Formats: sequence, C-alpha cells, structure tokens
Amino acid sequence: MRVLLRGKILSFLSLAVVCSLSSADISTLMSRLIQGSVDDETVAELRAIIRLDPSAPAWWAWLGYAHSLRQEWSEAKTAYDQAKQLKAAPNIAWFPPALPVSWLPQHGSTQTLTIGDLTVWQSPAVFCEPKPAIDPKHGERFAKVIFVYGASKGANLANQVVHWMVQTSEIPQQLSDAPMVLAAALLLFSERFGIPLKFPLKGWLFSKGNGSAFSFSGHTLFYGTLPKDRWSWWLKVAHEAGHHTVPAFGEFDGLHEPYSGGFLGERLFAVWLWDAGRGTRDGEVEGKLSEYLRKVVCAEIVRAQQWLLQGAQTEKPPMQVFLGLCLYIERLGGIGLLSDIMSKAPNDSWDGFKIGFEKCFAERLRNGLTICLKTPDANTALSAFNLNALREGLSAPSIQLAWWLPEGKVQCEVKVQGNGTLQLRWGNEQIAEWVVNASEAKSFSCNFVNPHSGWQRLRFWWQKGSGKILSVTFSRKGD
Repeated sequence: MRVLLRGKILSFLSLAVVCSLSSADISTLMSRLIQGSVDDETVAELRAIIRLDPSAPAWWAWLGYAHSLRQEWSEAKTAYDQAKQLKAAPNIAWFPPALPVSWLPQHGSTQTLTIGDLTVWQSPAVFCEPKPAIDPKHGERFAKVIFVYGASKGANLANQVVHWMVQTSEIPQQLSDAPMVLAAALLLFSERFGIPLKFPLKGWLFSKGNGSAFSFSGHTLFYGTLPKDRWSWWLKVAHEAGHHTVPAFGEFDGLHEPYSGGFLGERLFAVWLWDAGRGTRDGEVEGKLSEYLRKVVCAEIVRAQQWLLQGAQTEKPPMQVFLGLCLYIERLGGIGLLSDIMSKAPNDSWDGFKIGFEKCFAERLRNGLTICLKTPDANTALSAFNLNALREGLSAPSIQLAWWLPEGKVQCEVKVQGNGTLQLRWGNEQIAEWVVNASEAKSFSCNFVNPHSGWQRLRFWWQKGSGKILSVTFSRKGD
C-alpha cells in the first residue's frame, strides 16, 4: 500500500513539473533547436523533461535532434532509438540539418533516389513546429514540411538540400517524389556547373493555382498541383532547379521564356537520368523519359546541327537551336566542356556564348580536344534512332556530324574498333582512309589544313566492313 501510494505521488509530481512548462516555454525551446541554437543548458533541460516523463517519445526525438546539432552521433542515436522503441511517429524532431548517411535508409520513414554517385533521401510530410511556416511572397501559412537530404558516394554525412512546404493535407501522388527530384537536380547542376548554392532551398507548394512556378533567391513557389503526371513534375522541378544553378543565356525566341537556364535544366536532367540507367526510375517514368529524349532532346540536337551547317551563325538562333547546341556539346565533350564554354563567355548573350566557345576550343585544341559520338548525327531519322547511342555512342555505316575547327593545321586521331575500310572527310574533302583490322581499340591519325574557321561536316564512312568510332581527338598544330 505504501509503495503504491509513493508511486502515485511521484507520478503526480512528474506530471506537475511537465505541466509547469507553459506552451510558450515549449515553443521557445523548439524554436531555439530549429534555429540551430543548442548548448549544454538546452541538453540538460531536455534530459530533465525526459526524467520526469521517460515514456514521452517526442522528447526523446528532440533530444536526438539536439545531439545531432552538436554532431554527438552516439548520444543522438541512443535518443532516437529510444524514440523508436516508444513507437514515435516521424515529426520535425527526426530531421536535423545533417544526419549520418548510414542512418537514413531506416531513419524517419525516408524514401530514396540515386542518380549516378548522388543519393537523396526524402522525409514524409510532418507538421511545422512550433508554428506554421509563412511564405516570403504572399504571407500564406504552410502547415507541413518535407525534408530532403543529399550526399555523394563515399560521404559520411548527408545535408538538407530542400525544405518543401505544403498546404494540402495529402500530397497528390503525381508529385509524391517531386521534392527529392528537385534536390537531386539542384545538387547535380550546382556541382557540374561549379555554381555554389546556399542550401537548403525552400519550395512552397500552394494548394491552389494554375500550375505555374516562380523562382527567386533561395525559394521556388509552385502554384497548385498541376500537372497530373509524375514525369511532368520531374521536368517541372528540374526546370526550376535550372533557374537556380544553370547559366542562363538569352534572350532567345521560340519558347515561353527568353532565357535558357530552366529549359536547359530540364533537358540535361533527362539525359543524365538516361546515363544513370534504369535503376533510377520505374516503368511509368521510363516510357515518358524515352519519349522526351526522342521528341525533344534528340530533335533539338539534330536541328542545331543543321542550323550550324547552313552557315547562319552570324544570326541569333531560336531557343530550340541554342538548347540543341548546348546538349550537343555536352553529349560530345561532357558537361565539363559545356561549363567551360559558358564560364569563358564575357556575358550571357548569344555573341558572348560564341566568344566563350572559341576561347575554350582554342585552349583545349592546344593539348587535344577529345569527343565521343554520344549524339544523334546531323541526318538522324528520329523515329529510328537508338537512344542507347546517347550513352554508348553511335554505331552506323555512315556518320555525319557538325564540328567546328579554327583555320590552320589540324591533327585528327580516331580511336576505332572494327574490321574494314574507314574513310574520314572534312566537308567535301577526303582527309584520310584507313584499313582497320582491330578487335580491340586502335588509334589512327592524320594531319590536314582547314582553310577557314567555322562549322563543317565531319564524316566517317565505312566503305567496306563495319566498326565503331570510340573517340576522336583534334589537336591544333602550329603554322
């Protein structure tokens, strides 16, 4: 009887102490933690609350959050494990600014997307605490937030990349994975173009709207839940990521925006998804991706080559031609080549891009500029084009590409595998013919004089037999 009475007294005292914390005190404590402010006193305060009510799972999660802010991972794991044992549902306390990569697959009910060496983890939608978030443009309230973390292969810690704020009680299925696609696109563009971005970026999903979006420093606002399919949302968020991290050249005519950053973001993200292989997507997205690559990406690459070969480079191209040219350069020389051209441009106009292009080529040709033919050629019939060539390179009896060279002496080295007679032409002139008998890669080279700077047809023609062009390296020879 005495033991039972003592237990009731202790329980009453614990309840009294916990209740003595006003809602303002709790709100202040949560606000300090969310703002990243944690010291020994804060940790002691959390531990005191837990001692009074050790069966409250939310406080164990907040203790894990506090230790995570201090990167005291052992203590944080102990606290989070205790919260799990008490059947704690995921809430904002599960998602501090950084977490160990090894935790995330089992931490807080996250879902995962991997593209190449990059992995992102998306949390469920949890209530904003201690109060709703307010968007910076319209002042509307957002009750829930989704956190997305990202890390490259080999990293120990994953950092928050996106805070995706939502007003709707249920996230529509078509945009259920849009937050982590946005995070992946932001990280890929930022890294590959060498443009630093302050993370986390905040996305705001308004429950109503016409499907438009608006991006400015550190924020993207999505008005409504249109479109109605996942792939269109993947393109939409990649487009907005492009506004934040892809150099935007313009002004161009032909599409609904005059500057290229968003459109180029869509297209580059699509080809990089294709490069990463089918493990990054399901059948629904796979079909839409293939259609987009064929009808948009490949069509623009072919159109750009044909425009270049018409000798019209003194005129400003339409947007689709400029996008096709950027995609063409990226497929031939990699994102490093495209990024280098853009960084050398003195401004973001078409004329600036041309100056950056010629500067970049002049530098690279001194030591050898290598391209791989992972692109449609200038005469591609898109309906018959094998999309695998975007990853593996062209394999055809006759290949005709647009290529640019300066005036003067040039050395061309072709790495080839096959059996037969291969002819190489620059414009209408035959510059080499080689008998190839190579089951493994073998290099052939020739020297020729380019009569004037500019774009010209580069042709590979198997007169007999067949094979594959593995790479082509151009070097600028002295006069």
